[in-house]
Amino acid sequence: MILSTSSGDFPIPPDVATRLPRVPPVPDPTAPQYRKARRAFTHWLDAEPSHTIDFERLRRWHLVQNQLAAAARAEGRTFVVTEDGLD
Repeated sequence: MILSTSSGDFPIPPDVATRLPRVPPVPDPTAPQYRKARRAFTHWLDAEPSHTIDFERLRRWHLVQNQLAAAARAEGRTFVVTEDGLD
């Protein structure tokens, strides 16, 4: 698995990947079947309260990892994807 951030793409270590919530990809507005994909995603999100929680946990994790990657880049350090932001 790869994490894409504004600072680049980074491999997600297997131990981190196993802790990530399972969330379908957010539909791409430029995709040909966007409306259908958006409806399916919304249906998935509304199907269970835990889906919304999982989506928010993953979203927050992405934000934290993006910040950590940017800080590492600014300081000239190597960035390694972590679990920071999951809990």
